[in-house]
Amino acid sequence: MASLDTSTLLTAIALVYGIGGVMVYAGRDRLTGRGIEAFWLGGSLLMAILMLYFAFLPSPQAAGSSAWLLPAALLTGLKNELLGQAVARLTEGRRAWWHGKAASATQGVLLLCGVLLLPQAALRQALFLLVSGWLFAGIAHQLLQKRSKRGPAALLLGSASALFGLYLLASAASAAGAALATAPPLLGCPTLLLLTLISAVMLQLGFIQVQRELQYRQLSKLAALDPLTGIFNRRTFFDLALRQYALHARQQRSLALLMMDLDHFKRINDTYGHSKGDQALRAVADRIADEVRQGDIFARIGGEEFCLLLPDTDAAGARHVANKLCLALNGILLNPADPATQLTASIGVASGIPQPGANWNQLFDSADRRLYLAKSGGRNRVVDCDPAPLAPSNRPVPLCNTVGGKPRPTGR
Repeated sequence: MASLDTSTLLTAIALVYGIGGVMVYAGRDRLTGRGIEAFWLGGSLLMAILMLYFAFLPSPQAAGSSAWLLPAALLTGLKNELLGQAVARLTEGRRAWWHGKAASATQGVLLLCGVLLLPQAALRQALFLLVSGWLFAGIAHQLLQKRSKRGPAALLLGSASALFGLYLLASAASAAGAALATAPPLLGCPTLLLLTLISAVMLQLGFIQVQRELQYRQLSKLAALDPLTGIFNRRTFFDLALRQYALHARQQRSLALLMMDLDHFKRINDTYGHSKGDQALRAVADRIADEVRQGDIFARIGGEEFCLLLPDTDAAGARHVANKLCLALNGILLNPADPATQLTASIGVASGIPQPGANWNQLFDSADRRLYLAKSGGRNRVVDCDPAPLAPSNRPVPLCNTVGGKPRPTGR
């Protein structure tokens, strides 16, 4: 290990951070958003600058002087903030003890006070190492606390962060204990620096892989959602509904389906334009999403048609939900100053316990048929049962127009 001096290893670590940060940024796309790659690139480049900074200090005594450490303190605080932002956004962490405005301010104050007030170079170095170790210990905690949900890439990134964090904290303790009059090399012996180089490679590769997994999850999410409203699309709804139907049939549990159709939607597009029609669809999706339970399955399955599957819901419960949604949609005005722009919807409801031999299409067709009855019966209403059969002499005027010998709902 004698051939590997401190400056060479620090330079190698700087190259790993610099190249890794550029690779992460080069692999960015519009799916992840949130500036994750930009924050990681900035933090990695600052880490690389810090490594080169201490690799080429003019003398060991300069490593402990305030004049040389003051820029390093500023770079360290900014580097910690950028890397912390990247990991927090990647893992959707909020208000962590190791990251955020309070943590960054505390770290900055500690670094500046240490540079200006601590009398011994070794103690200043210990403070630098302690603050950096704080960051990487926090990253490791964030990634490893739910490792069963995060996957192997997060485990690699968390392990690398833990390894580097432990090294920095151990070096801080060693530097503080030594309390030498002249400063030793800031990051310690070549053997430990070689482990730091390995952990830096793991850190960058782990972040790249976590970035790829995040992009894959975003692609899967986009494929499952309707791009206009942000709720499930038709394909995803039927996939989930078939599973729920099979589960409820096996366990003999009640299941309900609501099919909803906006009334006079074509008139909205023709009168106010398609942008206003899109606004109406988004408003409906948002309003219904606020009213349903977490386990309910809500989707847009056609132009202005929505479906809501209610697990463990009987006929009375389904009727109550449908009436509540009908009233909720009446509260939406395309133009708040014009009551005539009130939205209305027709809702067909089907419910029951799936029986052996039955299939999902029967429930769906029943709700669809009742939706047609609601539309042809005047709109802005809920229909949750089929009309009772009547004798021919007592039969009322049909609810449907007949075209070509086949019934066709009016006003659809």
